[in-house]
Amino acid sequence: MVVIAMTLFLRTKMHKNSTDDGSIYTGALFFTVFMIMFNGMAELAMAIAKLPVFYKQRDLLFYPTWAYALPSWVLKIPITFVEVGVWVFITYYVIGFDPNVERLFRQYLLLLPAKNWISYPI
Repeated sequence: MVVIAMTLFLRTKMHKNSTDDGSIYTGALFFTVFMIMFNGMAELAMAIAKLPVFYKQRDLLFYPTWAYALPSWVLKIPITFVEVGVWVFITYYVIGFDPNVERLFRQYLLLLPAKNWISYPI
């Protein structure tokens, strides 16, 4: 998907002079957020598959809810940092966003919660 994004929005310098340039810029940002958010959809099937075990343990008072959900959430955090980092660091300059490196890191930090929002349903 990174290669598709880079070829779809290939600009080494993003112009900011007209509404057409703004629509390209907005389209690239929307595609980025869309892909980051919905890369976590594959993890939803695994979370749903674990629900019967979760409900059985909850109903029989084996473990509290947080003891079941917290380890899987903590283990997904490093994967989230890597997935968002790969996407942002590969596509940022190829798409032609601002060459300031501070903005690159701002986009990285803003996309981290977008990935976490859809990935952690429990």
